[in-house]
Amino acid sequence: MQDYYSRVIKELLNYKEYKQRCAVIRIELDELIESNRGVSYEGVNVKGSNDFRSATENAVINRDESELKEELRSKECMIAKIEEALKALDTIERFVVEKKYMTGRFEKDVNIYTHPKFEWGRNKYYDFKDQAIEKIARILGYAKK
Repeated sequence: MQDYYSRVIKELLNYKEYKQRCAVIRIELDELIESNRGVSYEGVNVKGSNDFRSATENAVINRDESELKEELRSKECMIAKIEEALKALDTIERFVVEKKYMTGRFEKDVNIYTHPKFEWGRNKYYDFKDQAIEKIARILGYAKK
């Protein structure tokens, strides 16, 4: 098995979790804004000779530069990359990948190659799966052609 294989599978298995984590982070970031409502931000904080910001500006900057915001950017980036990679797969490859990995849990191969919508059998299933993972790996930059 190629070294990229497990890396791609890990990202695919985490896809659903990443999407949910991003939703929770957005809620937490919104809460940071809400928790500052009603707080008086009068006055200007001095940050160096030419850098004057109000407390409101500092609150927004702190939110945008927080670890949560960075985690959100990172996970949204991976989600977008995975979604773009999936678009490059043909219909049967996408079916195999989505059934095998995209539910957030590791599905047994037999449940996919015996699925009523999969008409090619066991051997072709493994061909499709391996081709799809390799294609995703190339798109994500984990493998070269």
